[in-house]
Amino acid sequence: MFKKCIAILTVLGFIACGKETKGNLTITGNIDGLKEGTLFLQKIKDTTLITLDSLVIKGDANFTFGITIEEPEVLYLYLDKKDFNELNDRIEFFAEPGEMTINTTLRRFVKDVRVSGSANHIELKAFKNFMTKFNTKELMLLREGLDAQKEEDTKKIMEINDQINNYAKSRMRYILNYAFTNNDKEITPYVVTTETYDANSRFLDTIYKQLKPRIAESKYGKKLKELVAKRKAEENK
Repeated sequence: MFKKCIAILTVLGFIACGKETKGNLTITGNIDGLKEGTLFLQKIKDTTLITLDSLVIKGDANFTFGITIEEPEVLYLYLDKKDFNELNDRIEFFAEPGEMTINTTLRRFVKDVRVSGSANHIELKAFKNFMTKFNTKELMLLREGLDAQKEEDTKKIMEINDQINNYAKSRMRYILNYAFTNNDKEITPYVVTTETYDANSRFLDTIYKQLKPRIAESKYGKKLKELVAKRKAEENK
């Protein structure tokens, strides 16, 4: 009887250990309304989206992931809910070592997301919200430009082009100012590399050189350095 109890306790011990999370980052959360689906934790490596871990959800919409990250970096939560639409099922978040919480809903998986436990993610959300204002206005101007082209209104086309150029300059000034005032944050080189698709090498190099040494040597600091070199090579062709 004693040996049988020991055996039972040993099995329970293994089960308990199996539930423990591993690594220096624990992500917990809930997807309200989800009954069944597969949740993937992903990252981009060498331009390819790879899966770090996955979890099959059946009935219980709570989830936990435990992984190790070397430094703060952008990760993704992808929900495969068999609706044949991948565009609205992937949440981008800036992960940091420690404990993070991600809660959302099945109905509005991306729009209802709430992330806590990462200072970089708070910065990323605020930055993207501000950039949306520029992007929305530029999109409206582009539509007005297309209408002006259909009407063959040359004067209006020129006016709209001037406005687009002015918004593009304002956008770049905002990014430059943000980079200089946040040169000690991992998010800075990340947003610069993802939001300055049309910036020249001088602009990018200016930002890179004023980053704090720790940030310049971070994952996204190195990516910014590579982008500077790439732009310089393209401009010298």
